[in-house]
Amino acid sequence: MFKICPNCGAHNLATANFCVKCGTNLADVAVTQERTDTLSHATTTETPATSSVSQSAAPLSTAKAAANEETARPNSTTATQSTAANPSQAPQKPTTSKATAPSNSNTNAGTDNSQTVTSAPVEPNQPNPTVKAGKQYAGSYWRYLVDSIKHPAHIDRSYHPYFGLTSLAITIISLALTIALRVSSTLSSLPGGVASIVLGTFIKLFVMVAILAVAIIAVYYLAIRGILGDRRRNFLEFITDYAFHANWMVFFSLFTLLMQIVGLINFGSAMLLTLLVTLSLGLFLLAGPYMLFTAQPTNQFDKIYAYLIASALLFLVFMVVGMLGLSSIISSLYQGINDIGRSFNY
Repeated sequence: MFKICPNCGAHNLATANFCVKCGTNLADVAVTQERTDTLSHATTTETPATSSVSQSAAPLSTAKAAANEETARPNSTTATQSTAANPSQAPQKPTTSKATAPSNSNTNAGTDNSQTVTSAPVEPNQPNPTVKAGKQYAGSYWRYLVDSIKHPAHIDRSYHPYFGLTSLAITIISLALTIALRVSSTLSSLPGGVASIVLGTFIKLFVMVAILAVAIIAVYYLAIRGILGDRRRNFLEFITDYAFHANWMVFFSLFTLLMQIVGLINFGSAMLLTLLVTLSLGLFLLAGPYMLFTAQPTNQFDKIYAYLIASALLFLVFMVVGMLGLSSIISSLYQGINDIGRSFNY
């Protein structure tokens, strides 16, 4: 009799409390009798006998299989010869099922394809990226205008570099349309030659004013960047900040154009519009000195001298542009007057 260790399977004495091999507690392990070992030994002895019987039975089964194959060969040869002699008696193959199977598979495939096509989700129409970008630009520009009206002297954030050009373009186009509509309504009763001369004169005057506006911004930009050394902004950003201080001119020019379109311009309204245009031009001319005196110079050059240099440059620009523009205007007027005189002589 002995105890089998439940942990490592070692055989211990029946009176052992701990396993001699791994030290597991054997107090609760039951005692095993010797006949278990005897049965296991008998089983092991029977196994080789069984294997020997199976080994001896294997050649017999192999011999039987060979005999069956030899018996089947004459039968198959006879069947083949009879089939060749009588083709009509040959067994028919189930071709119908084979032909039907692909059709079914094709039908199923077509069904699956149709289901796939019908179940495909329809993508929604994507918005035009140009229109979306235009809306975003318009919304940001409106915020730029509102901020400039609330606090025209303080710029708290950075804006799109093209907002300043947009303000200048709106102001110039609005004033140009106002002048064109006013001139066309005033000169409608005059001869065609005189009306065209006056209209061309106003266009030249308008172009001259636009060139002067860009020249004023460029002179102050050169004074702040070149003389004082404030290089925080490029030219487009400088135009945006410059227009920020004078964005009232956008509203004044649009209001003037609206009054002209509606037809509410009379003597009193003309005085009001003249006052608004004067105020907008005053804000535009004051924005340059304000930016110069609020600049952050990086050298020891005094801002007063920078302002005097900028004023001298502006005087030269006004002289050059004024002389060229006025000479062109005067020559066109003189040519128009000569044409009118010649028409009366004839």
